[in-house]
Amino acid sequence: MSIKDEDVQRMSQALKSGAKLTSEVCPVCSSPIFEIKEELWCLKCNKKVVKIREESEIADAVLPYTLNNLSAVVVEKLEQLSITLSKLTDPSDIKNVADTISALLEVLSQSESLKEKLRK
Repeated sequence: MSIKDEDVQRMSQALKSGAKLTSEVCPVCSSPIFEIKEELWCLKCNKKVVKIREESEIADAVLPYTLNNLSAVVVEKLEQLSITLSKLTDPSDIKNVADTISALLEVLSQSESLKEKLRK
């Protein structure tokens, strides 16, 4: 089955499951946008679509994406620092890396907390 066939199959399954086809198209791939559980989705990109009516809504639309990216970067840095920490022997170097890890964990916690608040 080709990618295009898979996209069409995914779209037809969504319609069978109660999704609504809208008159909008995805700004990325120009595929039709579906309304699923009161959210807009591009099933070809497999991503949620946020419709912005006013410029003031941009920050609200971008914040969840930014927080997800921040979390991913922090987790990547934590992995790198964990490897670094395992190789260290000097107590002051260990403390410096441990302090950085602690700060990154706090950033991750705050980011997750904000994401949870946005979901409500």
